[in-house]
Amino acid sequence: MQKKVLGALFLLLFVGVGFFLSKLLNHETDVKEEVAKYEPSKTQEIKQETSQNVWIKEMAHKDAREFIFPVNELFMQIDAYGQKGGTAGKLKSFRLVIDRADRYSLFCIVQTLTALHLPYMVIKEDKIPIIYIEEKSEKQLENVVLELEKYDIKSKIVEVWL
Repeated sequence: MQKKVLGALFLLLFVGVGFFLSKLLNHETDVKEEVAKYEPSKTQEIKQETSQNVWIKEMAHKDAREFIFPVNELFMQIDAYGQKGGTAGKLKSFRLVIDRADRYSLFCIVQTLTALHLPYMVIKEDKIPIIYIEEKSEKQLENVVLELEKYDIKSKIVEVWL
């Protein structure tokens, strides 16, 4: 008796699923297609530069060994070193010695020192910049060397008296 009831339920389920699938597959839907009109794009005119040198071209043709600041304005702050408390004496400072002095290296060094909030001074002497850092914590100075290694710039800190 149970086999007959289960067989009837299976047959009823099979017919129900078949009916549902046939309704689902034979369902007609209205599809409206809209075609956009093709409009050719307007050609842009390419303007030739005048014979005047643009600063980008000028920078591109400069000798790589010559260092220039790539800005229109340069702001400098000059502190009186060794004039603290009215006494003129030598001040302990640190010099950052780098393996190369190209534009990329100097940019990375300045950005790193600025990001670490360290007071620094860059002096150009015979096409080789000298970088002085005024910091008392050796851990911060070690952080500078480690950060510069990320940019493949080998450097070391040397103690100097100004």
